[in-house]
This record gives sequence, C-alpha cells and structure tokens, in this order.
Amino acid sequence: MEKREGGNRAIDQNAGQSIMPRRNTGNLNYLNVDMQVANPSEAAALFDLHQAHHFGEFEHSSEQHCKQDLFPKWHLPMKIASVISLLTFIYTSMRDVIYPFITRKENVFYKIPILVINKVLPVTSITLLALVYLAGILAAGFQLYFGTKYKRFPQWLDRWMSSRKQFGLLSFFFATLHACYSLCYPMRRSYRYKLLTWAFQQVKQKKENAWIEHDVWRMEIYVSLGILGLALLALLAITSIPSVSHSLTWREFHYIQSKMGYLALLLCTVHALVFAWNKWVDANQFIWVKGTVHSRGLADINS
Repeated sequence: MEKREGGNRAIDQNAGQSIMPRRNTGNLNYLNVDMQVANPSEAAALFDLHQAHHFGEFEHSSEQHCKQDLFPKWHLPMKIASVISLLTFIYTSMRDVIYPFITRKENVFYKIPILVINKVLPVTSITLLALVYLAGILAAGFQLYFGTKYKRFPQWLDRWMSSRKQFGLLSFFFATLHACYSLCYPMRRSYRYKLLTWAFQQVKQKKENAWIEHDVWRMEIYVSLGILGLALLALLAITSIPSVSHSLTWREFHYIQSKMGYLALLLCTVHALVFAWNKWVDANQFIWVKGTVHSRGLADINS
C-alpha cells in the first residue's frame, strides 16, 4: 500500500509538471506513429486521417456557432424601436400628408422621405432613452415595495434591465440620424422654392425686415439644446464600449451612465418643448380634435 501510494504521488507530480492539452497530446501521438512507420503509403494514410480529424472538429464548431442566436440581447430593443417607429410614421403621415390631401386636395407627399422621417426619428430616440431609465425606476420601486434588494425581479423586468445598454445605443443611433436629416433641410429643392416664395411675398408686401424676435430665440435655444443633448448621448455611447468602461472605476461609470444620462434626457425633453414653443396651446395643431369639435358644432346648428 505504501509503495502504491508513493507511486501515485510520483505520477501526480509528473502529471502536474507536464500537463498538456488533449489535442496537443494527440498531435504528438500522430507524430510518433509517423516516425515509426517505414512505408510511405501508410504515412500518407495517417496524414490524411490526421487532417480529417481536425477538419471534423472545425465542422462541429461551425455547427455549434450556427445554432447560436444572432444578437440575442438586441431582439427586444429592436422590436420595440420598430413598433414605435411604425406607429409614429403612420400618425405623422396621416396628419401631415393624408389629412391635407383629403381636406384641401393638397399634394404634399414629397414630405415623406425627409420631413416625415425626421419627425419619426426624434420621437423614437427620446422614447427609447426614457425606457432606459424607466426600467431602473421600476426596479427601485419594486425593491422598496418588498423592502429588500435580494428578491428576484420578474422575468419581464429582468430582461428589460439587461437590455438597457441596447436601448441607449439605439437611442443614440436615432438621434444621430435626426441630426443628419436636420442638416439636410437647406439642401432640399422644395425648401429653395419655398424660400423664393417667402422672399417674393415679402417684396410684394413691401417689408424690408422679416425679423421675428421670438422665432429667432426659439431656434437658437432649440439648436443649442439639441447639440448638447447629442453630445451627452455620444458620451454615454462611448462609455458603453467594453474597453472604455473597463478603464473606468465603478463610481466613474455609474456617475456618467446615471447622472449624465438623466441630464441628457432632460436636455432632449426641453429641446422638444422649445421646438414646439407655443404650439402646445395652439388649437390649429390639434387637427383631429378640431375637426371633431367643428363637426359637432355644425350638427348642433343644423339641429
């Protein structure tokens, strides 16, 4: 028994000193067999067997990779972004294109490629950004309700929380597209025609100065807030890169993703409010409600 135990210890020590991968050991065995074979035909057959063995491993690995899902964490954010974009596009098209065509026989379908799409992009972007931080607020409320942070989140909330990075990156993507589309406004031929029409109307009305003070302030503030909001979104996107996030401490990463994220959401919200300016209280903007009220008024008069 003592000799057997001593032999086992010696084997364990030798095994610990010369641990090799299983695949490399097989390679050495193949090489040793090739060295002992004197017949060239047998050596060629063993070489073909060796190549077929590794080719089979490669095929097996490829099959495993093919069975994996493609971007699994992006499924939920992409679906929600697609639904929001589609609903916003339908509503904006009906409001800005279909409604004028039906009521005034005005053909403004040229607005769809740029103007309508550029209204869909900011709505989708700010909604996705709000969903990023709404998940954290719901999770905090869940913990406060149960009085502990160790209770497991529901499956839908846990999936939502794990997809916040993807929601944020999609929000930045839509915001960047919104900025690019906005910069293309002066390049449109329709804008140039409208600019000539406005200039002709100004000359016809004998106006030397078309300066509107509140409109100038609105555009200046609106553009400035949009640039600041996009810059903060870019900062959030950069810090989401693994190589950048690993170089930051947890306090630094949490400060950027939390404090700067809420600031970006606030700036984007104010950006939208300033763009609307006084349109929130303008009854002409609520075309569907206005049409309903107008039809009811006519019905009351006829009755």
